[in-house]
Formats: sequence, structure tokens, C-alpha cells
Amino acid sequence: MRRINQTGVLSNKEQKAWKEFEATCTRIRTATKTIAYETAKQKEKRIKGYFNGTVKGFIDFSKYYFPDYVKAEFGWFHKEAIKGLVNHESFIVLEFPREHAKSVLLDVFTPMYYIGSEWLEGLILASENADKAKVLIRDVEAQLRSNQRFINDFGDPGIMGSWQQGHFSTIKGVGFWAFGLGQNPAGTREGARRPNFGIVDDADSKAKAKNQQRVKDDVDWCLGEFMNCLQLGNSVFAYANNRIARDGLTAHIVGDIEPEDPKREGIYHIKVYATEDPRTHEKLMIDEGGVPAWPENFTLEKLKRRFASIGYRITLRQFYHEHIEDGNLFLPEHTTWTKPLPLHIYDSLVAYCDPSFSSIGDFKAIVLLGLIGKYIDALWCWVRQTSPTAMVQAYYNLKARIDAQVPTQIYQDTHAGFQDVNCRYFIEGTFAQK
Repeated sequence: MRRINQTGVLSNKEQKAWKEFEATCTRIRTATKTIAYETAKQKEKRIKGYFNGTVKGFIDFSKYYFPDYVKAEFGWFHKEAIKGLVNHESFIVLEFPREHAKSVLLDVFTPMYYIGSEWLEGLILASENADKAKVLIRDVEAQLRSNQRFINDFGDPGIMGSWQQGHFSTIKGVGFWAFGLGQNPAGTREGARRPNFGIVDDADSKAKAKNQQRVKDDVDWCLGEFMNCLQLGNSVFAYANNRIARDGLTAHIVGDIEPEDPKREGIYHIKVYATEDPRTHEKLMIDEGGVPAWPENFTLEKLKRRFASIGYRITLRQFYHEHIEDGNLFLPEHTTWTKPLPLHIYDSLVAYCDPSFSSIGDFKAIVLLGLIGKYIDALWCWVRQTSPTAMVQAYYNLKARIDAQVPTQIYQDTHAGFQDVNCRYFIEGTFAQK
């Protein structure tokens, strides 16, 4: 088959992309051979079971039609997402870590499920740019053209158009469109049918987050021009990304840019950390006893190896939605690891507490420094995202340890806000001198 674009023969880049698409189609055809021994009655019963409005029905659908994708059992967070998708929640946000199958679930399984259930009237998909969006929507076209099990059960969809042009449709008039952020989607419809499923996937940008006006423009576009292309009252808008920047597009979409900020009203939000407390699904790092959020797919050893290869800072960003900015004042080459001296040897000690007075979210930090000659040793550091009570307790524990070894002088500032934790004074800085 010779494909052409609007200007003529495909460019080398487009030809390469088309060959990749054909390879994908071949893989799908090979993986989705039909069940030869199934009777018509068995087939009808099986298909009916997929669309009974349950999470199990969706999972059974996915396992049968996409055996080449489903290599592990679905995680708890996939099931929570499926619950919202099956129930047609109007605004869904999947804040999953990298490699936790958010795009496959949202961009492949869900559109095909909606087609099979005859609910889908049109899909619009957006990403950071038009090329990325076309690549994402390409997988749906490949499934519709090549998935033998799906075609056997629901018939040949009769595809017209191509993902390479950013738009294709089925013979029944279900349209599929790809957009980059900021492109004008106004008037998107196939005949009289407006799309009722919108996806924004992999659209966040760490670089763009440095310009907050650009981020706000993207938020306005997602919630304005893009979302309002969907039918009123009978549509699903879904956003998927890890929080790649502290104040990037994902943070603005969810609403909690700062820890104390409320989430956007009305969203069905699922936030997942690579390792967690299995009882609460809250973040818990490996060294704190955390276990994989998706144990059906990842072992602790596998995660440890990946985290070791990419480093702590990138691990936090890609797998825990947290961000540490590279320092530009104190660089790694300025510091030297050395064995600390006994406290009484130092010319002076300084303990400093950098507090916050919120009971949720904010970080508190305490550091103990020792001065000897022209050198400053960082002897002890405590950093926690915890309550003021825990912070004050940690500071008193440090003071007790110092008092046991050297005389101390304490300088205090009052803070009325600490009345509720039975502390009259907040110790802003503790100076201990021999």
C-alpha cells in the first residue's frame, strides 16, 4: 500500500513511521488469532460479559483482545481508574509514575472498550505536540485495522483516513483526531456526531514549567478549547501524566500546586507512587519500608536497580511526583566526606531549624553544624514532611544530645501558633558553644 500525505509522496521520516506502523499491525495480527472452537452462543455470552458495567468486565475485555499488552495482572490503581472510566466520570486525572501503564490503559484499552460497547461517538487526543499526539492515536488505528479478535467479534470498522494526517474515522462515523497543545480543535465532529471522549496524555513539560504564563495558557486550552469540543452531559475527559514539574501542567490541572492548595473540584483523581504503604497507598520510600504499588509487575529489586541507575533526584521526579532543584551555590565538588569529630572538639556548634507551621504537607528541616578553624562540618540533618509536633520533638531530642556532651546557650523567639502543641516558645536557632 502506497501512502501519500497532503503534499505528495511521504518524506523519509513519514515512511519510517509508516513502516513502524505496519510492523505494529503485523504484531497485533499475530497476537490476536481467534478462538476456533467457540460456538455462537459462547461468543455472545463472552462479549455480553465484557460490558456489564464492572471492573472485571473491562479487565476481561483487555486480557482477551490485547494479549500482547497484558503481561501482568492489573494493579489496584488500574482498577480504580477503570471504575471511573466504566462509570463515565466526566473529569478523570491519572497521576501515575513512569512505566505504570497509564497510556496503554487510557489510549488503547479504553477507546476500544468504548467502541465495543457502542458508547464512543468520537475521540479527540492531545499531547505536548501534534507529532506525539499522532503517535499515541496510531495505536488505536492499528488495533482497529489488525486486531483479529476484535474484528471477528465486532466486524471490520472500515477505516478511512490515517493517523498520519491526524484524523481517521470508521464506516459507522466514529471519528478520531490528534492535536498538539494549542492547536485549534473548534468544529471537530464527524457529520452530526461530536466526540464524547477526550484524552490529554503526556503533555506536561519540565522546560515549559519555567514559564508559568505558558503553563496557564495550556491549562486554559485543555479546559477551554479542548474540553469544550466534547458533548455536554455525555462525555469523559481524561488527563494522564506523572507530575514532571512542581508547578507544571499536571499540578495546575489537579490544583494542588502547593501542598495546602485544594484539588480542583469535581475531578476523579488517582495518584500513585512507585512504592507505597500498602494500607493507605500513600508514598513510602524503599528505605522506609515501602513496597511496590504494582507488585504484580515490579519486584522491589527491579525498582531498586532502576532507581540506582537514574539517581535519587530523577527517581523522585519520575516515580514519586516530587522535585529537587539542582543547586547553583553549593556544588557537590565543594563538599568532602569526612569522619565527624567529637562535639567538644569543635570551636562552636550551630543548630538551625527551618520550620513551617502547617499541620499538613510542608517540609521542616533541622541541621547541626560544627565550626573548627576555617571548616564547617554538617554533623546531623533532619528533614521531614511532617507535623510541627514532630519537628519540635526532634529539636528537643537534638538539644538533649548536645546538652549531654557540651554546655549550651539557647536563643528563642516566641511563636503563638505553637500553643496547640504545648510549646510556648519556638526555638528558631540553637547555638551551643564550648
